[in-house]
Amino acid sequence: MRSVWIGMAILSWCITCLAQPFPKLPELNFDRRSDAAYMDSLLTLGRLHRQMAARLPKGRINDTVRLEGLRYMALVFKQMRGAQRDSSYIYARQLEEQALLLHNNLYAVRAMMLQEYHLRIVKGDYPLALQINQRASELCSKLPRESSPRWQVQMNMGDIYMLLKEYDKALSSYQLSQTLLGYNTSVPLRNRKLLTSQAITQIGEIYEIRGQYEQARQQYELSRQIALDTHSQINAAYAGERLGDFYISRQQPEQAIHVFEEALAVWTQLKDIPGQAAVWARLSECYTLIKQPKLAIEFGEKAVVVARNAGYTRIRQMATQSLYRAYRQANQPVQALNMYEEFSLLRDSLTNLKRIEELSTVQKKYDVNQVRIAAEKERFIQQQQLLNVRRQAELDRVRAESEREQLESETRMNHLKQWVETERLRAESQKSRLEQRAHIDKLSHDIEQANLMRVILVGGLTMLLGFVILYYRKNRLINRQKQEIEALNHDLEDKVLARTVELKLANDQLRAKNREIEEALLRGQTLERKRMAADLHDSLGGLLAAIKTSLSALNPAKMSDREQQIYLNLLNMSKEAFAEIRYLSHNLQPDELEKQGLSQALTRLVTKLNLTQKITFRLEATELPRLDKTAEFNLYSICIELCSNILRHSEASEADILFRRFNNELNMIVKDNGCGMNPADATGMGLHNIQARMDLIKGRYEIHSGPKEGTTFIFILPVSTNLTTA
Repeated sequence: MRSVWIGMAILSWCITCLAQPFPKLPELNFDRRSDAAYMDSLLTLGRLHRQMAARLPKGRINDTVRLEGLRYMALVFKQMRGAQRDSSYIYARQLEEQALLLHNNLYAVRAMMLQEYHLRIVKGDYPLALQINQRASELCSKLPRESSPRWQVQMNMGDIYMLLKEYDKALSSYQLSQTLLGYNTSVPLRNRKLLTSQAITQIGEIYEIRGQYEQARQQYELSRQIALDTHSQINAAYAGERLGDFYISRQQPEQAIHVFEEALAVWTQLKDIPGQAAVWARLSECYTLIKQPKLAIEFGEKAVVVARNAGYTRIRQMATQSLYRAYRQANQPVQALNMYEEFSLLRDSLTNLKRIEELSTVQKKYDVNQVRIAAEKERFIQQQQLLNVRRQAELDRVRAESEREQLESETRMNHLKQWVETERLRAESQKSRLEQRAHIDKLSHDIEQANLMRVILVGGLTMLLGFVILYYRKNRLINRQKQEIEALNHDLEDKVLARTVELKLANDQLRAKNREIEEALLRGQTLERKRMAADLHDSLGGLLAAIKTSLSALNPAKMSDREQQIYLNLLNMSKEAFAEIRYLSHNLQPDELEKQGLSQALTRLVTKLNLTQKITFRLEATELPRLDKTAEFNLYSICIELCSNILRHSEASEADILFRRFNNELNMIVKDNGCGMNPADATGMGLHNIQARMDLIKGRYEIHSGPKEGTTFIFILPVSTNLTTA
């Protein structure tokens, strides 16, 4: 019979050859994958096609014909069972080599997809499959949308994300695969519909995992309907089995029986014994659930016989479990006991296999994550190398502008000091004149004294307002410069790939230069903060002290009750402003941070917070090593920002700052027991500054929070010889 099939296929193909210059190979009928004679006939046609194509002269069209022969052989072997499937990988490797040699990106991607399927499904090598997907994705960007196999890359990435349990990314990949498949005209319409059906089934799996059962049911039914509309028996049977399993999980056996019976009819027509046995086992479970033990025993016994003979362990487990329940319902305890013993043995065996598979899955997830991390690290290094050249020019420009701003600030501060001195002399002169005229007109004296108080108050408030405006403008300029740098970063991303080779040669030199730049930037920031702290303490602090002294010189006994109240308020305000200036000047660059390290600086900060605030702060820094100045400075600034947010917004009673060491990582944990927040809404300027500081020290952070659950920030940074000073 097999020889007849092969002879008929060859004869039909030869007739087609006479009618066309070089005929196309026939489309593979997936419903006949279990027909050995049919599959052998396709292999014979593929070999004849390759022999004929090898005699053709070289040329773009003939090269494509030869590539198509290799692809066809790999595709046919892919659908076969047993050791023959390995031939698919061999042909796919040959196809990739020839396609790259001929600069045919389309067939190179098709070859990669065949290799990826074999590695992921047959071999279970997910890391290598992920690397192939990444290479294929880069080639797909060079192909037109109507012929690009990028839809298949996205489908594969969805399967990998499912393994990693990243269901949001998996759902996005499957949906994008559907969209791209709709644009692709190189895939026949019927195959496009079947592939769309597979993507819909996977989306249903995600909905079911999330507990969105109604959406999952709709997806399964839509997938089954597409398979029925395209008259694909095998796909319709598989879709029916998946829908039936969903009905069983939702305790709806009547609906499950209907779809299982249709799937059984397909497997019976195709004479597929494993398919029939799988459906018999499921029907046995359904009839057990609806209390029809007779039918359950009938289907279960047939499934057990096939599973025992063929070694289908999973089907045998399903059937023995349902038979155990059915025999109990039929009041046949001996048979029920036998089935339970057999089920227990299978369950223990499958449990061990499941544990091994879970361990293997964990290892695969780790390997896949390592591949992703390596790819992201390589891309980041390439981007950083390109940006360092541009960053040097930007730093020079920023440094020049900073120096100009510093000179302008000093000029404005000198003008302000002169104005304050003039006002002080004017106030003293006015006071002398008022004392000389005090014996003439007391009422006039009181009015002039009130005017003097208002002048002093307005002058002090004006100076405070001027300082706030100056500080705000400087911060705004720095933020604008950061935004310009970020915009330049985005513009340069498209040029990274073209300059990768050149930048690798200069990598070591740029890294050294980058370290010098970061050290210079840190020194500049430290000097700037010290200068600002000194200016705040010496200039504005001295001015406030002068205001306080001037106010103390007034005699409140000669004032009315309201004026005395105003006088006392002014004294208290000047005290608070002076204390705030001292606090700001100290926290801009505390001495403990530079001399004794981050641990001592945070200890002093927590002590001061616990003296003046209602929230109790705790610090655990026994595992905190001495870090380099850049890391300590940025971590201290992050703590200041988060403590400020806790005091203003958290409504908490307790807060903790913890440090933990894990191998080569240092974790800084800042948490409170307050009202919590939505991490998705964390988009403020403070969090942008925190992200920028973590990027500077090559770390990352996570936010864990919920309503009335408090907020926890976890900062993770590597601890290596270039980070620690100990």
